[in-house]
Amino acid sequence: MIRYHTTWAIVCQIVMLLSLCFSACRHDQVKKENLSVYFIDQNQLPGAGKTYTYQSLVDSLAEPEIWHFQKTPDGHLLSINYNNQHQEIQRQYDRFVYNGILTDSLILFSYDSSGNQQPISVKVISPNRFGFDADTAKVWLTHLEWYQPEDSLHIVLQRRRQFVADTTWTFEGKKVEAIRVKTEDTFETERDGWTTSKWAGQEVYAKQIGLVYYKRQISPALKLEFSLHERK
Repeated sequence: MIRYHTTWAIVCQIVMLLSLCFSACRHDQVKKENLSVYFIDQNQLPGAGKTYTYQSLVDSLAEPEIWHFQKTPDGHLLSINYNNQHQEIQRQYDRFVYNGILTDSLILFSYDSSGNQQPISVKVISPNRFGFDADTAKVWLTHLEWYQPEDSLHIVLQRRRQFVADTTWTFEGKKVEAIRVKTEDTFETERDGWTTSKWAGQEVYAKQIGLVYYKRQISPALKLEFSLHERK
């Protein structure tokens, strides 16, 4: 069982982070199109970057997920996740390669009662964030590990993805081409022995936009479900 009283806030952060990762795997046919068109084109971002806001479909009172994307001078894609107080809670640098996008570094941030920021260094074991190759023989894995500062809890999160089908998505009144994938997560914690949870989920990525929808079934009674509300 997940220790929600110590890990839930960071779990919500990391779930959204991993929602922006991708694996291209399909059992029936190879998609001819290069899947890079379903990810954010960093070369089309304005100099100041672009902010994506995701709203919960489960709880209308839940805080939105806010992500800012920006291209750095050295060619990396910088992704920053903010809370409602505009405090930075996640920072990630990704590198574009010929067949996908790799995460070079990831830092989480926690805040004490005085508002002091504490960085949490995440070890990237498997760096795949988004795969351009739709070869059905390939599976892309994201594997992250870190220690929670409050209680030194060791956290391990892995996500595997499988391409399901082409689809469409309506955003800002326009129907756009999209792809749908399913996800399988393994969430482990360790302090005096290991505990393990498995999550099932779905994601939708729209052409020239990126992630527009995700769902995670954390438990029979707990579900996260968000869709893209606006980008500016």
